[in-house]
Amino acid sequence: MVCALGTCGGTTVGNTVAAALQFFAATQCLLGEPWPKTAPVSNGSHFDFIIVGAGTAGTTLAARLAQHYEFSVLLIEAGGYPPEEAIIPGFRDSLKSSPYDWNFTTVNDGFSSQGLKDGKQVQPRGKMLGGSGSLNDMVYARGHPQDYYEWADIAGDLWNWTNVLEYFKRTENMTDERIINDEELMQYHGTNGEIDVSGRADVDFVTSKFLESYNELGYEIVNDMTYPNKIGAGRFSHTIKNGRRDSSLTALLNKVHTSNLYVLNDTYVTKILIENDTAIGVSALSEGNEVEFYADKEVIISAGTFNTAKLMLLSGIGPKDHLDEMGIDVIKNLPVGDNLHDHIMILNYLAIKNGTCTMEDSAKYFEIIKYLYNFSGVFSYSDSMGVYMAKNGGDQNVAQFAVYPTCLPRSGMNVDQCEGILGYEEAVCQKLVMENQEHELIPLAVVHLKPQSRGRVRLNSSDPMEEPLIYSGAFSNLADYEGYVEAIKAALALVNTTYFKGQGARVLDVWDKCDGIDDVTEAARCQVREYALPAWHAGGTAALGSVVDAQLKVKGVEGLRVVDASVMPAVVRGNTNAVVVMIAEKAADFIKVKYNVIF
Repeated sequence: MVCALGTCGGTTVGNTVAAALQFFAATQCLLGEPWPKTAPVSNGSHFDFIIVGAGTAGTTLAARLAQHYEFSVLLIEAGGYPPEEAIIPGFRDSLKSSPYDWNFTTVNDGFSSQGLKDGKQVQPRGKMLGGSGSLNDMVYARGHPQDYYEWADIAGDLWNWTNVLEYFKRTENMTDERIINDEELMQYHGTNGEIDVSGRADVDFVTSKFLESYNELGYEIVNDMTYPNKIGAGRFSHTIKNGRRDSSLTALLNKVHTSNLYVLNDTYVTKILIENDTAIGVSALSEGNEVEFYADKEVIISAGTFNTAKLMLLSGIGPKDHLDEMGIDVIKNLPVGDNLHDHIMILNYLAIKNGTCTMEDSAKYFEIIKYLYNFSGVFSYSDSMGVYMAKNGGDQNVAQFAVYPTCLPRSGMNVDQCEGILGYEEAVCQKLVMENQEHELIPLAVVHLKPQSRGRVRLNSSDPMEEPLIYSGAFSNLADYEGYVEAIKAALALVNTTYFKGQGARVLDVWDKCDGIDDVTEAARCQVREYALPAWHAGGTAALGSVVDAQLKVKGVEGLRVVDASVMPAVVRGNTNAVVVMIAEKAADFIKVKYNVIF
């Protein structure tokens, strides 16, 4: 989901806040987090487990394994420590398109997303401790039970809804004021986990107007957007604790104080070492030196959807024809890199009178002081919301599309942000920025939650330092057009509601690639194809059933597991961070059972 550009650190007030935060952090350690110190690890060292990637999955799993003192665990991360901005909920968009982002882009397929710069989609991924969990929007979502029954059809009942629910609850500490006093809702939530899932009973002005307007359009208001028995319009819960980002890094890894966990930052794994079809360790680059580390029990890849596929391919696990083309010896012929998919997103924009999402300068500076004083105020929380829409003729409690409205203050966007974060061509960005100089904008992200299209990840060469080739595959299956135009029209109906009509709301037409198309339906279909964006929830490149078995072990290779979003055989209907935590929790139990230990 896209944070409204300009509300998260990109405007003048954002720069002022950044300067103030740096000052306070330097003088008072106000935003200090007890990040794990980089361990002095010698070349050739042995560990029981080596985990590649300290993102959401890697930090969760490393923390759980370290609870068993007899296990020695090496956690390797290509990036370094997160900056202060990563802690502040109101700065949730500021690290995208920065040095803390891998800054991946897709390959131009010559068909979809041609209205984006060079026909490429931007795919932010965190390159730091915590991975994308340190730069995402902190939305707590799980998908729908039907998603997991689909997984179970592929990988067995270990992955059905009943069996994954207990793992969601294990890590969760539900504190959302709208949920905790509702017995029915609390059947699906935990209160003893480490990660806070929070929300406020009161609602900010902008969100209240969105809810009021979509309710006017006929959508039922729901208090819990993860509730499996009813969909509608509602505010999300977020992984925020006491005004600070909460994640598997802050809530789990930072709390490990045992001597059996070794964290190695700024170290780039280039290959899994495999002998006699058994993973025995990894090769890596650290401080410019080539090093090797050895795993006496398992190597676990948690490098994320793109880098996990890349590392496996570099290590000789993947489609034989591609590995032959790259000159890489084939260890196992598996469909690694296939099945890539993401939620497809189309942004639409309304222009409105000023006053809905604008804050007076005096109020802005007061909010800075409030946050720096006691982590309160507008920078301390997120009040993001969504509208879930069922498929026409389908189960009306299962979402097919979602709309995520946000509010962009006047002069809140600049061309660099528009191009860097969203990836639009300069001409589209110029039109949006020009409109935003005079009016507030309402971005409406319309997201297809269950796309059938599939892409792939491939190597550009056998050089591990080259970025992978990412083929989005957007709309390669034409079935993904079905219902999209109707979903966009439903989202744009906001202009006809009482409040937004009173604000002079109008739909912006900035889509150059679709100029000259008079038919409204055909123009919308053109927009869908030409301006398709990813929702940054990619998965599937080392999928359950085809690449890994039900316990996440790579087929045909002993001592090697994959634990991250790449194992999802089909992306769930919602944000994926909580899902990845669940996957890591299940992996910890698989390992516990295999080695007969009690955590």
